[in-house]
Amino acid sequence: MFFMPQLTQRTRTGTFIAFSILIALAICILDTQFPLGVADGVLYVALVLIGLLARDHRLILGGAIAGTILGIFGFFISPPGAELWMVIVNRGLSIFVIWMTAYLCLWQQRSEKKIQEAHDKLDLRVKERTAELNETNRKLDREKQFVLLHKEIAVAANESCPMEETMALCLQHICNHAGWPVGHLYLPADRDSCLLVPTTIWYLEDDTRFSTFRIISEATPLEPGVGLPGRVMVSGKPEWIIDVTQDPNFPRARLAENIGVKAGFAFPLLIEKKVGGIMEFFSSKSAEPDGEMLEVMAQVGTQLGRVIERRHAQEDEEKLLRSLRERVKELSCMYQTAHLVNTSKTMNEVFQKLDSIIVPSFQYPEITRVRITSNGETFLSNDFHESSWKLSETIRVRGKSRGQLEIFYIEDQPILDEGPFLREERQLLQGLVHLLGVASEHKEAEEEVLRSREQLRNLYHRLELVREDERTHIAREVHDELAQVLTTLKLELSLMVKKLGPEPPGLQYQAQLLLELIDNTIQTVKKIVMDLRPPILDELGLNEAIEWQGKEFEEKTGIACELDLEEDLEHLTPKCATTVFRIFQETLTNVVRHAKASKINIELTRKDGMLVLCLKDDGIGVSEDQIENPRSLGILGMRERAIELGGQFQIEGTQGKGTVVTIRIPEGLHDHSNPD
Repeated sequence: MFFMPQLTQRTRTGTFIAFSILIALAICILDTQFPLGVADGVLYVALVLIGLLARDHRLILGGAIAGTILGIFGFFISPPGAELWMVIVNRGLSIFVIWMTAYLCLWQQRSEKKIQEAHDKLDLRVKERTAELNETNRKLDREKQFVLLHKEIAVAANESCPMEETMALCLQHICNHAGWPVGHLYLPADRDSCLLVPTTIWYLEDDTRFSTFRIISEATPLEPGVGLPGRVMVSGKPEWIIDVTQDPNFPRARLAENIGVKAGFAFPLLIEKKVGGIMEFFSSKSAEPDGEMLEVMAQVGTQLGRVIERRHAQEDEEKLLRSLRERVKELSCMYQTAHLVNTSKTMNEVFQKLDSIIVPSFQYPEITRVRITSNGETFLSNDFHESSWKLSETIRVRGKSRGQLEIFYIEDQPILDEGPFLREERQLLQGLVHLLGVASEHKEAEEEVLRSREQLRNLYHRLELVREDERTHIAREVHDELAQVLTTLKLELSLMVKKLGPEPPGLQYQAQLLLELIDNTIQTVKKIVMDLRPPILDELGLNEAIEWQGKEFEEKTGIACELDLEEDLEHLTPKCATTVFRIFQETLTNVVRHAKASKINIELTRKDGMLVLCLKDDGIGVSEDQIENPRSLGILGMRERAIELGGQFQIEGTQGKGTVVTIRIPEGLHDHSNPD
């Protein structure tokens, strides 16, 4: 071993055997040359030691046996020397030493073998542990890479970037971690479709090298089950193809002689359990399936599914916001139209302004034009001209056609529900024509009511005028005719009584009764005349008439009247004076009937170009319902009298705090013909 380290084990064993033979021969020769007692065979131990050097237990045993035999043989061939017993003892001790040495050598060899075996086992264990550690480190490194990939994907997925940017970044991260040069995204044609359409979202390590595959992929939509993405669409799980050029279900490989890719895998982007998209990756070399990578990609697909879900949520939100904006515009249009109807006097006024409300409520206000026809009249938007893109609805009043409302787009737009128009815009148009029809019906009814009211008011005023004239005529006739007759009767009867003398007494008594009856009748006639038309109103004016009526009212009812009358009001027209006086009389009548007052303040003044009569009592007051009650004929009559002269009638009351009646008549109705 030490002398010939390059020899094989068999050659080394043969060498040691030859060497042992030479040593044995040399010792044997020496043994024959020395007498017994000198050469005692101890040198044959060298044969055992040579076996030890050879590290071969067979050589050790062989050396011991050979040494023993040669020692015994030397006893016979060596020249005589010492005494026999001494020679035998020496030879026996030599043999003992040989075997003791052999035993020790065998024991040492066995110990070394055990140590070597233990060392070999330790080396093997160290190698195994090292291999396990290396494998663990490799797996740990890969897990770290996968964790890093998850982190990068999670960060990218949670950033508020457009979906296209996020997906492109994720494709790059996955390709970098997998060491694959191509990544691409397929998406469903729409949310409810199973047809997969290619996107323009890629990661390409070399654009030129993979340009053919990119062109083919972007032109190849895939049905479910067709191609790698189609298989993933059906299974909902990651799929792997070892060599796409040899796979019968990879149609893109047949569209070009060399598409530049071999192995491929794809995984779904899941929204809950629904496939929202598919990412595919390709290598330029064939590769066996990597289950661990596919498992990680399945988890990545769940993360990226949230990006698709967020995109869907954003689309839903944008769609909802667009819809809400459209609905707000439509509601605003309806509200503004209703407001316009309520604030306009005629429908023509509504139609003239309606286009400014309708145009902003449609999708494209800048190209929207409106045409309204009603009762033979046409109302157009500014810069109006017809086009083939229009919506129209008929305006109906009481079931009969009265016109049309037409909306035009003067430029072509994308096709939607009804040409370029939305379904909601048709509904808006239907709502508008219904509103306009109802408004037209109401306006016509209002105009009819106004005409009827005007006719009734004119009739009322005519009746009041006739009644006032009739009162004046009756009062004049009673005053001029009946009063004169009664006065004449009284004078004649007085003369007759004087002529009769004291006799007969019965006739004198009857005559006095007749005189008293005539006097009472004259007073009654005067009262009737004053009630019908107080002469004081025509002779002395409104102030004196109100003052006289107030005193009469106080004497009859016991309700105190405080008068505050402005002077210089005698130049009012008879009609104005009569109207104010009649309202004053009606107010006093209402105080007696309803107010339960103890005092009334009467004020007649000029203010802001108006003649103002204000009456305030301290009675129980009047409620709003009583004021607005259509059966309150007295209040209606007073209001109509004031309106006839262009004036205002106002009544206010608070429960328990009295009532205030105010009449305002334009001062321009005064009679200025009198220079005084």
